[in-house]
Amino acid sequence: MAERKGGVWVGGAVTWRGSVINASAEVLAATGDAEGKRVRLELNRQFQAGAVTITPRVAAQWQDKKFVDYYYGVRTSEVRAGRAAYAGDAATNVELGLRFGYAVAPRHTVFVDLSATGLGSAIKDSPLVDRSNQAGIKAGYLYSF
Repeated sequence: MAERKGGVWVGGAVTWRGSVINASAEVLAATGDAEGKRVRLELNRQFQAGAVTITPRVAAQWQDKKFVDYYYGVRTSEVRAGRAAYAGDAATNVELGLRFGYAVAPRHTVFVDLSATGLGSAIKDSPLVDRSNQAGIKAGYLYSF
């Protein structure tokens, strides 16, 4: 396989905080060797009990044809036995997630974030992908300015 190079993603995001639910949208386009565009829409709700927060979320991320083809496509020069040529198409992934946070001190929070993502059919159909979903776990520390 030819090397897929990264690039710089540029774009913008907006967040709306409501009394019942929060919504956010993000639009990104790749520069450099990477190609494509991504749009992400997310709904979440934070529940707080003392120093503990729990934030469930649902999100959809659309990737255009160039993005899917660049990262999941197989060029004719990359064809091998068991790996057919593949030209990707636009795809939408759906994510469910849950973040647990704990404020260890004012402005200091540690968190664990769990997620499950269902991959769009144009990604699942790629010969480079052997599953229809992916799970994730992240842990981190936040300092609020």
